[in-house]
Amino acid sequence: MSGINLKYSQGRSLVELMIAMTIGLIISLAVTSLFVNNSQTYKIFDDKSVMEEDGRMALNMIAYHIRMAETGPQKNTGAQVAAGGGVSSYDQNIEGISGCSGGFISPLVPASPVPAVNPVPCNLSTTGPDSLTVRYIVDVDNSNAAAASAAAPTDCLGQAVPQTVKFPTTDSNYTVENRYYIVTNSSTGRSDLYCAGNGGVPIGTAFSAGKPIMENVIDMKIVYGYDQQNKQSVNSFFNAADLMAPTVPDPVGEADPLPGDPPITKWARIISAKICLVMRSENGGLAPKPMTYTNCSGTVVTAPDKRLYSTFTTVVGIRGRVPGRSL
Repeated sequence: MSGINLKYSQGRSLVELMIAMTIGLIISLAVTSLFVNNSQTYKIFDDKSVMEEDGRMALNMIAYHIRMAETGPQKNTGAQVAAGGGVSSYDQNIEGISGCSGGFISPLVPASPVPAVNPVPCNLSTTGPDSLTVRYIVDVDNSNAAAASAAAPTDCLGQAVPQTVKFPTTDSNYTVENRYYIVTNSSTGRSDLYCAGNGGVPIGTAFSAGKPIMENVIDMKIVYGYDQQNKQSVNSFFNAADLMAPTVPDPVGEADPLPGDPPITKWARIISAKICLVMRSENGGLAPKPMTYTNCSGTVVTAPDKRLYSTFTTVVGIRGRVPGRSL
């Protein structure tokens, strides 16, 4: 009897299976790594793009109001033509721009009925972010109106400002006062740029609570272009603390001051301002290690976390104080 040939089932060896599993694992790791890296790269570019946009927008918002500082009807002893016709006998002095090195004691203190010579009290610290006050005069024809029917000028938060003065035969004038400062947002824990304006409250009362106008702003430093000789040219740049110190010389007086004019202050001779903001990204963990960046003092510092940081600067001219020039 002839033998029977049995065919055994044949499969992959254990070695082949191990090799296949290893190759599959390597491919899976490569795909996962590529996805993670692409996702992280997207987050970095997305946060950086938002940070860059926010930084430029914050500078533009502050710069717009600095350019307006002290503009409007000038102090005069007689009637002058108003922007929309009629006459104005505006006879108030205002301090168009002032600031604090280290911030305000309180950004909400009441403005004077004639917001002239008393800046918002400073905390006399040089360690925290600076703060800034900008004032200017407008009427219903040269300002943003809160509503077409009311035509009331507005502050930085869109609040209608109270009428400053009205004479029986003249147009109304309004003093817009905006205060910029940096504090920690109690709702989010972020460091934000805030603004408080004199709109929505009667003259002589405390300002309404400020509101954040830009997120993730961790520092603001401002130096001011001082025209000591009244030649419409900057002699030097000083921070707010320097301007309040006796080491900076007082300005040369006006050649022909108007009757009743108060003494010229150093703030009255500021013709430009250099603004510096330090922004950070919304999300952490974007950098492999804490990054280094140059802060507003020109010092290279190491970030306290793994967020992205960037510094933004611009120089702004006060148009009403340098005729024929603007920055």
